[in-house]
Amino acid sequence: MNGSWEEAKSNIINLPADEPQVYEIFQNWLYGAGLDLELGQTKDMSLLLSLWIFGDKVQVPWFQNAAIEALRIAIIEPPREFRLKDIQTAFENSGEGSPIRKLIVDGYVWEGSLKGLMDKFQDEGYPKAFITQFFEGYVEAFPRPSTQTVKKNRPYGLTAQRYYVHYLDSLPGREPTAEATED
Repeated sequence: MNGSWEEAKSNIINLPADEPQVYEIFQNWLYGAGLDLELGQTKDMSLLLSLWIFGDKVQVPWFQNAAIEALRIAIIEPPREFRLKDIQTAFENSGEGSPIRKLIVDGYVWEGSLKGLMDKFQDEGYPKAFITQFFEGYVEAFPRPSTQTVKKNRPYGLTAQRYYVHYLDSLPGREPTAEATED
């Protein structure tokens, strides 16, 4: 904390928009403790989403990838959905093509029932981009084979690497590499 900034003089950095819990988890992760989450936190989709968004904000792709791993596990063990509030937060705080958007859409495409989702989409609170991406993903994924094949082939089932932020691709002015865009 050198320089002429106010924070350097006071030795205090204010992060008013960030939850203290999110920053504490980030700090622990930064010092090598991993995503030091308590049992209840591992299934808290809002918290895990906040961790990913914070990682995006401070541009630490490795932290985002750790959060994606935790989210992937929270989605499949047992199968769970993101709440409307979480979907809105993710789509408001991420750009088009964002890995977090892909994960949420893939979760709904592969785990949800189309009829149940159609009823939910009647609610005007769902982001238009989410609904569009959902149907694009649904058309790409189906016709749906047997349930066992679907569970085996769902894109986030074995690894979260599809949703990783690739460090070099996050640099300004850099085009994504073929590895980063592979599905």
